[in-house]
Order: sequence, then C-alpha cells, then structure tokens
Amino acid sequence: MPITNTQLLCTFSNINSYQKDIESICQHYKVDGEKIYILKNEETLNEIFLTYNVQRSPGSHHPRTISVHRKKDFNVLYSINALNQLIKEENGGQHSNTFQIDWSKFRDSLVIVKDEKIKVVPTKLMRVYFL
Repeated sequence: MPITNTQLLCTFSNINSYQKDIESICQHYKVDGEKIYILKNEETLNEIFLTYNVQRSPGSHHPRTISVHRKKDFNVLYSINALNQLIKEENGGQHSNTFQIDWSKFRDSLVIVKDEKIKVVPTKLMRVYFL
C-alpha cells in the first residue's frame, strides 16, 4: 500500500452553516477519501466539527480550521498544542517526548488548547458526508 502524505483537518462550524462550510471546503481542498465526518459537540448542541483528510500542502488554510491528529482506539482528536500541554500537565510540568498519555480518559472527544488551557469537548458522530 503506498504511503500518502495527508493531513487531518478539523473545521469548526455550526448546525446552521455546516453544509455551506462543506461546499467551501470542497472548493478549497481536494478531500482524500471523498468523505467528511460531521461530529456534533455534545455540550454545545449547535457546534459542529467537520473532519477530513487532505493532501498536505503549505498553501492557504480554510477559515476556522486546525490540523489535528487522531487516536483511533479511543476516537480522540487532538491538536499538537493540546498534546504538549497534556504531557506537561500530567508529567509534573515537564515536557517529555516519551511520556505516554492515557487516551482512554479522553474517549470520544476533541482535545484542544483554549486560553492556554486544555479544553476537552465531548463529540458524537452525526453522520458521514460522502462527496
């Protein structure tokens, strides 16, 4: 199987505009796998997260979009900033390249940094949009 150089992105949207955001994403990027996962925020019901893979490129970014990574076993999406902050918080304030995060504590969530603090947002798959 060939190795592809893709990047997982997450676009922040809402229940009223996510369909327009999907159209805009498709105009901005070539979405790998031709599908976009639509996740709802379980705490803020009108907030939607659109996740999708694109060919990695140094070009412009779509508005309200961040690069994320995923732990499939626990269905966790996280930013690199959140990973670094989690390591510091759980490792006595020390950064470590070998410290292991217990991802089971963050099952079915998006983990990001907001105002220099970890924000854990519980998510649920609303549907998969096929392009």
